[in-house]
Amino acid sequence: MISKEYYQYFIDKHACDDRFIRMAKTLGMQDAKKPQDFITMLVKLQETCRVADLKMSGYGIQKSELEKMATNARKTMGGLFMCDPCPLSHEDCVKIYEKSYK
Repeated sequence: MISKEYYQYFIDKHACDDRFIRMAKTLGMQDAKKPQDFITMLVKLQETCRVADLKMSGYGIQKSELEKMATNARKTMGGLFMCDPCPLSHEDCVKIYEKSYK
C-alpha cells in the first residue's frame, strides 16, 4: 500500500537513479532510461498481482493514525531505515503514509 510512494521518495531525491533504472529493466522494461520507469513497472506488477487497489482504510486504518504508524515503524524497524539509500526522517515517513492513504 505504501511501496509506490516509498520508492517515489527516493526517486525524487535522486538517491540511486541507476539502481531504479536497473530495477525497471529487471521488471521487464528493457528500454528503461529514467528512474520513474521503475514506478511504472511497479504499478504494473501491483495491477497484475491484483494488489494495486488495496487501501489502508479498507483495513480499518484511520488517517489520524498515520503519525503513530510512522513512530511505530521507526521504533520497531529502526535498523532497516539505515539501509535506505538516503535519510528518511520521521516527517518523511508520515508524508509517505499520507500520500499512500486511500
